[in-house]
Amino acid sequence: MGKAAKKRQVIVTWYKPKKKLPPTDQYVVITYSGKAGNRSYVNALGTGAYYPGEGWFIDELDEIESDCMTVHAWCDLEPYGGEK
Repeated sequence: MGKAAKKRQVIVTWYKPKKKLPPTDQYVVITYSGKAGNRSYVNALGTGAYYPGEGWFIDELDEIESDCMTVHAWCDLEPYGGEK
């Protein structure tokens, strides 16, 4: 039997949007809730970007659906090998 594979734990810092916003036009990991049409999201995990004066744009949702959501927290994609 082989050695057990070591897994690297990735630690990230989650920020509340009221305290700190991500850089403009940079996609980050987010948690959000809201209702769009006949779909409800409760603490859903996704990716999105924040645009001053416009708000959050959430992947997989259009602009109107994104406006119906409340982003609870966000973290950087960099620890996961994403945008720098």
